[in-house]
Amino acid sequence: MPISCCVMFWAHPGMETELSRYLDIVVDLETEHGGLVLQRGVTNASDDQPLEVHMLQFPSLDMYDNFMGDQRRVTMAPERERVIARMEIMQMTFMPVPV
Repeated sequence: MPISCCVMFWAHPGMETELSRYLDIVVDLETEHGGLVLQRGVTNASDDQPLEVHMLQFPSLDMYDNFMGDQRRVTMAPERERVIARMEIMQMTFMPVPV
């Protein structure tokens, strides 16, 4: 069963460019694990908005767990902590859009 989620990322002050560079690498890892980045959006990060929002889908929870436990991602923890002030992950079910 597919797993879908929305992930929101807030940068530490002055780390906006570095956060986006870090997420470029993460997106590549997600796709290696079968993940599909449905949308990747950027805000102006004002009024406590996240800098980036990603809509993701993985074919299964196992594939998502494999991505989360990927040793390359795990070893990037210091960089993640350096550039990400806050991250929220919400699992969701995509609904069809009425036409």
